[in-house]
Amino acid sequence: MNKYYIPIWLVLSSFFSLAQENYQPNHYQLHQHPKDYSYNNYNNDNQNYSADVFYSLSSALRNPSQVRVLDLSNQNLSTLDFRIGNLSNLEVLVLSNNNLRNLPFQLYNLSRLRVLDVTNNHLSSIGFQVGKLKKMEVLIVKNNQISSLPFQIGQLKQLRILDASNNRLTDIPFQIGNLHRLEKLFLANNNLTSIPFQLGQIQTLKLIDIRGNAVNSIPFQLKRNNVRILY
Repeated sequence: MNKYYIPIWLVLSSFFSLAQENYQPNHYQLHQHPKDYSYNNYNNDNQNYSADVFYSLSSALRNPSQVRVLDLSNQNLSTLDFRIGNLSNLEVLVLSNNNLRNLPFQLYNLSRLRVLDVTNNHLSSIGFQVGKLKKMEVLIVKNNQISSLPFQIGQLKQLRILDASNNRLTDIPFQIGNLHRLEKLFLANNNLTSIPFQLGQIQTLKLIDIRGNAVNSIPFQLKRNNVRILY
């Protein structure tokens, strides 16, 4: 098993550099190897412990309590073993570029999970149990077939980045206005005709990308808050 020994905050830091003005949505994907991450100065919660990065669930399950970062990207997975729920200390889970059509409900029991990337799969929905992931900070579900987001997504009070671009979304639940730490919201290339005015309640919001939709009006609350809107 190939592993890289790195501080976990460095893994997370690649996401939180997105405050730069020249940010482009496709630039923050997790790379296949952690050594390729774009490290920055962000030290999430000043954590100074380190963690191995596992690339196999079977390897991770040998010492489940020790696993902080699991990268199962590009493995042609069509299902995800329900035993993923045994990784009680997992914080970063990468499932991008597979053939997943659903996620096991046990995944939503990962109470320490802070980053979830399911880019480029065949998911049609995100389970309502997502609201249990109270520590989630980065949620990437782009390039799937998701038609709606559960209203429980508004329970992710630590969420800072949500990317649901390139899906089949027709509306956004108004409960998204409860995400009071949200900074960046990517909804490009969906089937949206409007976005909820409750987004204007989020004082931390810096950027919304709604390009490739049929949205023809922007809530005045967002304009008042000087949110950068791409449309």
